[in-house]
Amino acid sequence: MDVAHFCGNNAVVNRVEAPVAFILVNDRKDFATFYETPQTRYEGFFAAHGDTFIKTLSRIVKHGDPERLEFYHDGNAAARRYGAKTELYSVVPNEPVLVYEASGKDTLLVRLDIRDQFYIPQWGRDYVISEQGNVVVVRYSDDRVTEPVYLAILHDGVFRSLGSWVALEYARDRQRNSEPALLYEYELGEFSAKRLVFAFGANEAQAVARAEKYSGFTRFDLLKRERTKVKRVGKRVDNAEKEIARCGAQDALDALFIENRMLAGMPWFTKAWVRDELISLPALPKERASAVIEKYVHGDWGGGRLPVIFGGHNCCSDGLGLLSWAILFGRISLDDKDKQALAFKLMRAIDELEETENEYGFIPSHERESWMDSLARTGYPVETQALYSKILHLGELLTESDYYEKKRATLLKNIHAHYFIDGYLHDRLYDDTMRPNVFLAALFAPELLTKAEWESCIDRVLPALWLEWGGLASVDTRHESFCHVSVGEHDTSYHNGDSWFFVNNIAALVLRNINADKYAKYIDAMLDASTREILWHNYAGRPGEISSARTLESWGCGLQGFSAAAYVYLSNREPIRRRSLGSLFAQPSKWQKGRLQKSPAAPFHMF
Repeated sequence: MDVAHFCGNNAVVNRVEAPVAFILVNDRKDFATFYETPQTRYEGFFAAHGDTFIKTLSRIVKHGDPERLEFYHDGNAAARRYGAKTELYSVVPNEPVLVYEASGKDTLLVRLDIRDQFYIPQWGRDYVISEQGNVVVVRYSDDRVTEPVYLAILHDGVFRSLGSWVALEYARDRQRNSEPALLYEYELGEFSAKRLVFAFGANEAQAVARAEKYSGFTRFDLLKRERTKVKRVGKRVDNAEKEIARCGAQDALDALFIENRMLAGMPWFTKAWVRDELISLPALPKERASAVIEKYVHGDWGGGRLPVIFGGHNCCSDGLGLLSWAILFGRISLDDKDKQALAFKLMRAIDELEETENEYGFIPSHERESWMDSLARTGYPVETQALYSKILHLGELLTESDYYEKKRATLLKNIHAHYFIDGYLHDRLYDDTMRPNVFLAALFAPELLTKAEWESCIDRVLPALWLEWGGLASVDTRHESFCHVSVGEHDTSYHNGDSWFFVNNIAALVLRNINADKYAKYIDAMLDASTREILWHNYAGRPGEISSARTLESWGCGLQGFSAAAYVYLSNREPIRRRSLGSLFAQPSKWQKGRLQKSPAAPFHMF
């Protein structure tokens, strides 16, 4: 099948053999995602409902195989072409409504799989069907969705009820060892129509009103716009592809942001994961980035660790460091009140972290607390220490106390002494395994090493991790635990071979900052691979999560936030050292007399 992208005046097309889907997300974060054939239980139309998502429509089935999928970046719509026939999907901006339009009347089989996003009831799935003129109303409940929810389907033709159950096997779920990979779905019936409007509601009246409200909603005008001739791509990735991919990455960040939080990804990482949100924060518009930081400044988090998911209980060892890095790298402005509130929290957190330090001033990561959370990775990961230096850096800037600056200088010296051995940074204290975390350390704290030392480190690590298609393995390819094929939800390959697109993008950015000429081959290869993944793999036009080591593929979550952010950093050629060490805190502040100070004799004192 051909896949085409339309973005502004750019239009490109490519032949794609692997299954490709589209995803459409509205302002409420309702989303619709469909492959050509059933691939995963996570495809369908999902409506935001309270603190979860309700899956509604599973699929619209029509006869024939599509020849081309078209993704309209500036219209939040996707079309499939079947010769002279065309079908188009779009979601309305502010309500849980999916609109299906076709160029001509056809027989359309509608399958439903109404349920909570992550819960699959075995029994008691109650579908009650009624009709109100040209609207089919579905009432649904089960042992999790105890309060009925409603789906109204407005049509412009004839409806024939079926009410049967059909077993479907999902090929991608099976391949990524994600069970259950076989489920029963409900065949509602067949519509002889050219237009269907699917509207979700908490009650019947709300669902029907929404369907009728958008009875005339159309995006078919997108198909008729005059555009630059569609260019078939060649073997080399050109600037038009990179520009469309950059727009896709930026749109992905927009799709995941709501109010003061950024969801980690879709279709299943639909919570605000702290690590993902903070790594992505500097790529957000300033107003949104500031709203996220405000949440942390005034949020309820104690101790020296942040939760894995904001509001949750399980902690991550890198969360507070990422918050500090995001403020510094993102050049986030704080008013005096917020500076003072953050200073109090940070000083208390550092006090608690100091109690956990070892003899070198390193802070530990407990089992599965690092970003490589499929591994125990207990001990002292290198990127955690780099981020600890950012906590101390922010502490010094907030309080103007040299206690934190001296402590930071000692920490950096000790990291250099105990991690930089044999010309490269070890992954953990006393663990010389080569992993790509050295590139994260370089992003977070480029001052760890000199330029010459970073080159030495890269010259040792890069060949051990390099994958010829343009990525980095998550462990040395010679390591006994290295797995060259992604095995999905089994832990075998996730952080022991699988290549992470956010890491690849960061690594390419680091290489560009250290020596762009020397590492040009690697930088170009990683940028090209990430561009191809965004445009032509899995979710067309959206950055994914991981690839197998053996070849460029796209597995894991189809729309991944920190992959998008890292691609934006790489596209923007961000100056790492200047961004990491510079700060808006250097600007004059009215908050002077109320500054907090710390000294060994007075660990918590305001004057």
